[in-house]
Amino acid sequence: MVDKKKGAVKKQHQLSTASNASIHSRSQLIAKSGSRLQSQSRHRLSKQISGNEGDEWLQAKDPVKPPNQLDLPDEALNEEITRILRADNPNAPHNIVRFSYKDGAYKQMASVDQCAYHYVLNGTLIHKESDEAKRQVARSRFKSKSSKADVSQGDEGNTAEAGTSTADAQTGDNEAEKKEGDGDGEGDGDDGDGDENQEEEEEEEEEDEEDEDDAGDGEPDKPLRNQFNFSERAAQCFAPAHRDRDTMTEAPQRETFTANATQWVIFDAYVADQEKQQAAKTKRRSSGTKPEHKVSHALTRELGDDGGSDWMNAAKLIALSTAKKMERLVNQNTFHDVAMDFKYWNDPSDQFKEKQGSLLPLWRFTNEKTKRKHVTCVRWCPEYPDLVLVGYGSYDYTKQTDGAICAYSLKNPSYPEYIIPVNSGVMCIDVHPKQSSLVAAGMYDGSVAVYDLSRKANRDEPLVRSTAKTGKHTDPVWSVEWHEDDVDQNRNFSSVSSDGRVSTWTMVQTELQHTDIIRLSYDTTKKQPAQGAEPLFGLGAGTCLDFNQHRENVFLIGTEEGDVHQCSRAYTSKFLKTFKAHTMAVYTVTWNPFHPRIFASCSADWTLKIWDDADDSPVFTFDLGNAVGCVAWSPFSPTVFAAVTTDGKIHVFDLQQNKYEPICQQQVTKKAKLTQVAFNKKDPIIIVGDDRGASSTFKLSPNLRKALMDKKKKTAEELLEAFDRILESVKETPHTQAPAKTPAAK
Repeated sequence: MVDKKKGAVKKQHQLSTASNASIHSRSQLIAKSGSRLQSQSRHRLSKQISGNEGDEWLQAKDPVKPPNQLDLPDEALNEEITRILRADNPNAPHNIVRFSYKDGAYKQMASVDQCAYHYVLNGTLIHKESDEAKRQVARSRFKSKSSKADVSQGDEGNTAEAGTSTADAQTGDNEAEKKEGDGDGEGDGDDGDGDENQEEEEEEEEEDEEDEDDAGDGEPDKPLRNQFNFSERAAQCFAPAHRDRDTMTEAPQRETFTANATQWVIFDAYVADQEKQQAAKTKRRSSGTKPEHKVSHALTRELGDDGGSDWMNAAKLIALSTAKKMERLVNQNTFHDVAMDFKYWNDPSDQFKEKQGSLLPLWRFTNEKTKRKHVTCVRWCPEYPDLVLVGYGSYDYTKQTDGAICAYSLKNPSYPEYIIPVNSGVMCIDVHPKQSSLVAAGMYDGSVAVYDLSRKANRDEPLVRSTAKTGKHTDPVWSVEWHEDDVDQNRNFSSVSSDGRVSTWTMVQTELQHTDIIRLSYDTTKKQPAQGAEPLFGLGAGTCLDFNQHRENVFLIGTEEGDVHQCSRAYTSKFLKTFKAHTMAVYTVTWNPFHPRIFASCSADWTLKIWDDADDSPVFTFDLGNAVGCVAWSPFSPTVFAAVTTDGKIHVFDLQQNKYEPICQQQVTKKAKLTQVAFNKKDPIIIVGDDRGASSTFKLSPNLRKALMDKKKKTAEELLEAFDRILESVKETPHTQAPAKTPAAK
């Protein structure tokens, strides 16, 4: 057994020496073959060059001379021509002109950008010999070694149990081999030690080579990235052209100021300011008068009248327009919730209520100067949808006071944009359809006037006003309405009064000229006079007026007796038709803006009626339970209209959805009586006025404005066809709503 083992050891040693010799012989062969190939390639290349063989780029080429080339002498060829390279760009423009705001003229630019970029490329690689590259390589090697160590530890842990069983068996064999080796190899001890040392060195070299091979066989090295300009993704796209935009402005003025702020200087400033305040207080106590509510006095009332005060100088710079803008900004923050509701609110409950709607309260316009006055008229401005004009007066003839005209804006609901005080109650107003600054007004004293809101000075004074000499009315004027300009391009409007006159007023320079269209008379056919008594003849009393938009000469007049007269400016001697409309005074009569024959009327007899001028009887009759102060048609649908009553309710009708009752009946006030109502021409809101000087705006829910909510908007002809179908269906079965109460006690 010992001889066999010695033979095996010798065979292993011979094999290792033979392998080493073969490795050295292979390396020598490779080196010899490389040198032989290099010498052969050099020999072939030199042979090809000497024999004019090989590639074309290695051969010399003769230059081709064009036929039109100039033949220059040697002197011209040897002449030196100097060229100077400058930093200026020859292609840069030299005639750039900019506008100078300081001088108010165009001037040529003195300096021009001379830099030109031919090629720009932002790279992401770094040099491998730089410090940053070395740090990245060392970091990557450290990560790879740590990952390999973790993998090897895991493998050793899994095989630990299996190795313990074989370890005991191997220890016994090793001990026996050591004893035999000690007894038999005493003479060859030196050679055995030398061979073992060589084997250990060779094994270490092989392990190092394996480590290097493992490192090389791993993941390929990523390109070294520049940490300060790193991009993981890449895409090929067009480079956008750079554009430079310059703006020239005036340089701000500068002033150098230096001062020493010591304790005594600060103390003196505080003492001086305290003395000014004390002097101002004593001056106000001695005078006993209140300071004026102006901007400059409001800012300087605590500082006295010292003209050198900084506060007073700042107050003088504040203009009225600037103060208005600041006021609007403050109101915008104050009424932010209301503005959001006006813009975006839609009642979500309308989708569960098919034929019912609601009104959302928005802004409320009030003023200290118009409190306790009656709102006699409201008109939206046709040019500015956010502007509404309100007339103030009194319907009670025992309590007549001064009146006013106020213009409110939805952008500034806290205070009116314009206030025009009038020495008599304003009973009606109308805004010119083309020139919105002109406002016609009818007074309680019978006069009519025209105001111009665009005037900055003397805005409170009317442009023209009727007098007794120019033929003013003798009773209150209840309605005025503008017309188109006449042949001479003069402004004109009409008015109706309780004195029975319907007059047309023409503005000629600085005066008003009137022409009576028709005179109203009492209807003597109602009651026959008793025997021996003479009939009473006199003029009738007109209460309201409205002209047809489709037939400019035709108009309607409401009277105190309850009749509605259809008249024409072409026939001034008689009425075209008379409707026995109501039993009490007619408050409002208005034409439908879409249909040329339909109009509505309301009265103090608690009824609201819809008429067709071709029939003597009303098409619809609605009893609202209280005196109806006003009725108005919507500008977006011919079947929608609204009315207000003296019990503080708003009634909104839509004949297309319900022909018998309003689809919205909402209580607005409990103590005040509603007097006026008007639709906005652009936005889905209405405004109502009461007898306490307040005007409130409301937004219509989606069910009240279905014509605006429809995605497919209908044309005016389609709306008229739908309205005619409704009228035809009603005329076949006349609709009259029986009154719930009798107005005898009213």
